[in-house]
Amino acid sequence: MNSNERDTNSSNSSTIAMVMVVLVILLSIGAWFYFAGDKEAPVATVDPIEPVIEPIVEVPAEPLPTEPVIEPEPQPEPQPAPEVVEPEPEPEAPKIELPPLAQSDEFAKAQLNGLSDGMQLGQFLVPDSLVRRFVGLVDNLAQGNLLREQGPFKRLSEEFKAVDVNGQLYLDPDGYHRYDAYTSFLYRLDEQALRDSFLLMEPLFEQAYAELGYEDSFRDRLDDAIDLLLSAPEMDTAIPLESHSVNYEFKDADLESLTDVEKLMLRMGPDNARKLKSTLRRFRAAMND
Repeated sequence: MNSNERDTNSSNSSTIAMVMVVLVILLSIGAWFYFAGDKEAPVATVDPIEPVIEPIVEVPAEPLPTEPVIEPEPQPEPQPAPEVVEPEPEPEAPKIELPPLAQSDEFAKAQLNGLSDGMQLGQFLVPDSLVRRFVGLVDNLAQGNLLREQGPFKRLSEEFKAVDVNGQLYLDPDGYHRYDAYTSFLYRLDEQALRDSFLLMEPLFEQAYAELGYEDSFRDRLDDAIDLLLSAPEMDTAIPLESHSVNYEFKDADLESLTDVEKLMLRMGPDNARKLKSTLRRFRAAMND
């Protein structure tokens, strides 16, 4: 071995030795750290710190939103029920005793005066046998006849009148006024009061009617008379006449063929005839109620 090789080998050995030394040192350090980590580390003593308690400040809770309370409307205080007062029964009207037929004139006049509304009837009426005369008048009217002497009314003081117009006779309109007082009286009658008086006196009427020999009802006879009067024609134009001696006849044959009752309705004029018919219709309606 030459000197170079020896130098090389010597250098390598030195290097290895140094490496080994370094390794030993590193291992020693690692072992120390390893075994030293198993021991408990000293615990530092720390004085306990008392917690600082902050005073609790109570914050008032905000009220929750609520629905507005609607106050109910005040109810009216209940009123006491009104005391029921039983109506006192109306006193019954005293029963009216009818007089005998032969003595009924004053009673009949009192009934007529009660209907007349202050109108004086003495100037129109025959003073005796009023019920019998009225029944006889109705009986004749139903047959179309006029028997003035047998009726309850006095005979008209004025005579039938005619007027000459250029040689032609006509029924004089001024003559209509002879009937004004009669029809005005009848027209003013209250139909309810008239019905009540008729119903009150009906037994007397039936008795007087039976004396004439009839077996049917006087009320039926009265209805027949009313029917005939209501069916009478009404003339608003001048009515031509013809003179026969001291009598007058209607020139129109149809008018002349009418019953005496229907002719009477023409002679009293259209206004008076309508008043009479109005009274009859109202009376009939009241009787049918």
